Amino acid sequence: MTLAVLGLIFFATLVIGVPVAFGMGLAGGTWILFFEGMEPTILVRRFYHALGSFPLLAIPLFIMLGVLADRARMLPQLVVWLQMMFGRQRGGMAYINVVSSMLFAGISGTAVSDIASLGRIQIQLMTRAGYPLAYSAALTAATSIIGPIIPPSVAMIIYALATGTVSVGALFAGAAIPGLLFGLGFIFMAWRTTRKHGYGTVADRPPARAIARQTLRVLPLLILPVIIVGGIFTGAFTVTESAAVGVAYTAVIGLCAHPRLRFRDFYDAVLYSAVISSVAGMLLGVGAIVSWILTYNRVTQSLADLLISITSDPSIFMLLVLLALLVLGMLMDAVPIMVALAPLLAPIAKQYGVPDLQFGLVFVVTCLIGLVTPPVGVILFMTSSIANVPLEKISVAVLPFVLWMIAVALLMVFMAPVTLWLPGVLGF
Repeated sequence: MTLAVLGLIFFATLVIGVPVAFGMGLAGGTWILFFEGMEPTILVRRFYHALGSFPLLAIPLFIMLGVLADRARMLPQLVVWLQMMFGRQRGGMAYINVVSSMLFAGISGTAVSDIASLGRIQIQLMTRAGYPLAYSAALTAATSIIGPIIPPSVAMIIYALATGTVSVGALFAGAAIPGLLFGLGFIFMAWRTTRKHGYGTVADRPPARAIARQTLRVLPLLILPVIIVGGIFTGAFTVTESAAVGVAYTAVIGLCAHPRLRFRDFYDAVLYSAVISSVAGMLLGVGAIVSWILTYNRVTQSLADLLISITSDPSIFMLLVLLALLVLGMLMDAVPIMVALAPLLAPIAKQYGVPDLQFGLVFVVTCLIGLVTPPVGVILFMTSSIANVPLEKISVAVLPFVLWMIAVALLMVFMAPVTLWLPGVLGF
């Protein structure tokens, strides 16, 4: 009954247009005040407890880092350098699309930052090389999903805070191989499409001196992911400290570069990161309230007993979760799904014997696939607006890339070393 009432109130608020965070808060508050008859102070305590976490500071810092890198004009320099590297190959512009997103993923940690900072440049390069606009937009939308998978990742931080069952560093390490598989698969698909339809152009090789000069210009940006990710994996920094070091490094480079970062750029970066991270914080707070209600009423255990009575096979359980998340991803954004369902399903996965790290990575990656699935895929809407192409055309063109992402998620389910090998090597 508890789950049914909470779900009914939550979806009723969504239907009338209430924001997701307020809908979850209303559902949790209504149950505690009117069904349980508890003191309202418990709402404040659970909300505050969820936000009193040091790793939570990493979210606004990583968002700020991506904005500052964009404002410092580092990303166009990266694209120019990649043009010099791949321009002589037919289909090079498509490869640049994928590789630039993979490199920027080591800085920003969000798909929205990737599409906002690189999307327009990537689409223009591909259309100038003869690729159809819809295909260019679809590949750009798909490659942006690499941003929150290859570490650092804001989505991984949110999952770790929502469940408390796995460390952020372990999630970062485990996501590296799936992120690389995404990128390599996209490159292969772009290569096949280029050969089949004859897309792409071949550019002249620039002089060695020009390549060396451009390499020096882009070197500070290439070093940045090494500092962030390397610092976390070697234990030199915590996740939050690595984000702070990255912001400081980018600020110094931006102040020394031409054109230099202005005070307005810092103000915009702080404001944007505050707005975005406040949404995540609000969702985490109200998610903690709902999670506490479900635990208090033993809903998690009851659901676990029900699922185990249906199947005792952990692989079947993981497939059911994957299918449910793919369907929900078509209807909701990734963060509300993680905040609402991760605390409910993670303990059940543990009872099935699924490693916490493997389940968390499959959960997060599957939720992120929903960003490029219609009808409410946020990245699809952003890409459609940037490219000025109908949403229906992008939705059709992005389907092969979505199928590859689902294939990688299935690989993560049935081959545990894909997610567990690297964390084990690094000592997580």
